[in-house]
Amino acid sequence: MKQIKIEKVFFTYNEKKIGGFLYTPTGKGPFPTVILVHGFGGGTHEEKNKFMCTELAKNGILAFMFDFYDTPHGLSEIPIEETTVSLQLKVLHHAVDFVCTVLVVDKNKIGLTGHSLGGMTVILYTPNDSRIKALVVQSALSDFGKSRSTTFDNHEEWKEKGYKIFDKSFGPMRINYSFIADGLQHDVYSAMNRIKIPILIFHGDKEESVSIEQARKQAQHLKKTDKLVIIPGADHSYKVNNTLPIATKLLVDFMKEKLNS
Repeated sequence: MKQIKIEKVFFTYNEKKIGGFLYTPTGKGPFPTVILVHGFGGGTHEEKNKFMCTELAKNGILAFMFDFYDTPHGLSEIPIEETTVSLQLKVLHHAVDFVCTVLVVDKNKIGLTGHSLGGMTVILYTPNDSRIKALVVQSALSDFGKSRSTTFDNHEEWKEKGYKIFDKSFGPMRINYSFIADGLQHDVYSAMNRIKIPILIFHGDKEESVSIEQARKQAQHLKKTDKLVIIPGADHSYKVNNTLPIATKLLVDFMKEKLNS
């Protein structure tokens, strides 16, 4: 088994510190690289993200994940209540800029993957950055606030109050209504139509957060060479039925093929 190096690193956005972790394979490099974008209320603390980054690095692909906001452990300095999709797109651009400064990164072989709201973020981001060469979309939200099947639907009370409190494993998470107002402005399917690089979408058939119909709707905008995979027994975060290794293998195999071709 190849040994990997895990290193805490920082970059800045708008004079605020953004923290993350590089998972670097053994060897001299330069390495193909994948940037992993977490979902709503997620981050570098999630075991799913750690596992995926580790497996990428074991397979010779440098992996980088970072936190969009200060919760739950203060790795980054952006207050979580201020998060919006537009803000995440700007921070992600700085994350790609940062990765391109890492000496062992092959700047011509950068892939992007995102989960849930992070999946929506990477779809919107990819058409506007020619440095991204392959995209993997995990259980992605695409009908933001419109489908009656996600955390962000039925938001009139949220609008009236100005914020909403979510109960997370790390405690209460307050999010301003500006998050909803901003998210509704983005057209995920239009962005998908503008993506020219290879895309893999995967989604579980036991989803409890984002309807599988959203994945099927995303697939209608794929090129003939792209692929949608439905993972039997998988929930939103691949925590049940031993589906995390299946999802991770899909990610690793796709990136190995597309970034090294």
